[in-house]
Amino acid sequence: MAYYRIIEGVRYAADLLEAADQATQGKGESRISLQEIQAIHQLAMDGRMITDTERRTLLYIAQRYKLTARAKSWLQAQMQTTGGGDDIEQTITRVLRGDYGLRTITWQIDPAEVRQQEALGGKRLFGAALAGAVEAFLRWNQGQLSLSAFVFRYDLAFEGSPSPQDFLKTYLDQGTLFLIPTSPEARAELGYDFPDTLDFASSWLFGLHVPVFAPALFFASVSRTQPFQYSNGYFSRKAAPETLIHSIINRFTGFTRLNWVIDTAEVARQLALFLEQNFGNSLFAALHGGIFNGESSFSFRDFIQQEIWQDPDLDLRTYMRRYIDRGTLHLIPLDYRAQAAAGTASFPLPEHQSPWIEGDWVFGLEMPANTHVKVIITTPRQNSDGETGWNDGFIEDSLPLADRIGAVISGEFKLDGLNVVFSETEILSQQQQFGPDWRHFPGLVRQALNTVLDDYLTPRSVFSYVARQHEAEVSATHFDDPHEYRAAIRHLIRDYLKAGATLEFLPAELPDYNPIDGETTEDNWLFFVMIPALHPTGFWVVIPRWPDDGVLPYVYGDV
Repeated sequence: MAYYRIIEGVRYAADLLEAADQATQGKGESRISLQEIQAIHQLAMDGRMITDTERRTLLYIAQRYKLTARAKSWLQAQMQTTGGGDDIEQTITRVLRGDYGLRTITWQIDPAEVRQQEALGGKRLFGAALAGAVEAFLRWNQGQLSLSAFVFRYDLAFEGSPSPQDFLKTYLDQGTLFLIPTSPEARAELGYDFPDTLDFASSWLFGLHVPVFAPALFFASVSRTQPFQYSNGYFSRKAAPETLIHSIINRFTGFTRLNWVIDTAEVARQLALFLEQNFGNSLFAALHGGIFNGESSFSFRDFIQQEIWQDPDLDLRTYMRRYIDRGTLHLIPLDYRAQAAAGTASFPLPEHQSPWIEGDWVFGLEMPANTHVKVIITTPRQNSDGETGWNDGFIEDSLPLADRIGAVISGEFKLDGLNVVFSETEILSQQQQFGPDWRHFPGLVRQALNTVLDDYLTPRSVFSYVARQHEAEVSATHFDDPHEYRAAIRHLIRDYLKAGATLEFLPAELPDYNPIDGETTEDNWLFFVMIPALHPTGFWVVIPRWPDDGVLPYVYGDV
């Protein structure tokens, strides 16, 4: 007789199924008795421990064959206690140590809980479910809150790793693995903020705690019936709101200097009003997905990429993180509209951007001091599996255009001696004729000035010219860090700009000083900067209207 019988693609012990068949054969509606099921169980034991296949077969018999009430109750009790837990420990060791080579990972898995969950049914018993959980942690990368997403943000070496799974194993090997228990009382002892909607009937649920990412318990769901598993979410540690906020902002996201104005009483009010929420997940999603989401032309990512010079030595994400870390995060309160009407809102919004608080957590991000823009971030309230946040528009102060430009020149750049020449009619005309119509002029001025200060790649740029003029006293060889060298050149450029320089927005009908390389207003926003104290003829600033990825604005002169 064959050792195994394959049913619907699943392997079962043939001798146990044959014994069950014989126990019911020719008995009509009779059921397997207590004595008969005890004999089948003894056959599985056979003087040694029950294997995974034999245990799967016994569960199959309990679910698919007719047993008396006493027989079924006895078998279920045996399945929860068989082997005293030794076989469960051996299965865990085989999967984690043998199959996946995890040498230092620890686990807290109750064998009785394993038996109880196996009795819930399904083709995948504990050993296969455990392997599925490890696969989910190592390979699932489709969510903001997966282990790989956390590691990628925390350790940039992950991006260049030849084997992402091997890289992730180093973090998995630092952790502790849990089988999440079905009992609410047992779950409460773990100390995490589990929702009441966990689906144990169709899935095995596992948790992974990695100390460097405390207080998160990463989540893996493994289907009991299908070859499918995923990991996209985590459960927050139960903690006082202030402690939780501090942990998420400073530990999870690594913003060591980011200020936050979040009233913990307001958090409690919003949690009480809207059910099935996870504030920890939502805050993290806002600080990652919400900020880094670049799917909108009005996103914070586009603001940084377009208006704040992207240092080619730093990837965009790193540059954005450094910029955000100088800002302040606000939680928009439920009674925002009343506060706004009374003039007491800590983060005032334009009327047309009043938040839709009922469906989302709404956060506001103030840029570093003297940057006259703000970002609104929303993320779903019922954020149980790591849905991302969203930002769609930065907010400018509601001042006349000249005052907003003055705020950029004097407030952000401290260039009180710089004169800006522009025509509001010309700006509107170019937006309508050439586009894009969503670019705001203070942002273009900001981008032009950052290009003048920071374009060290173009040979005829202001930066390159100043570096040559001052090579004797400020040479790259005098600095160990290239960033310090560039900072010294920028300081010199600022002094030149403050000494009576003029930045002019060039009209579509170009004057005599057209760009000598032939750039047109149809394809570019064009500025001309005259710096009498530096050079007699001036420099052109070219900002592409529709840049491809990686295309930066540039500045050059006839030098």
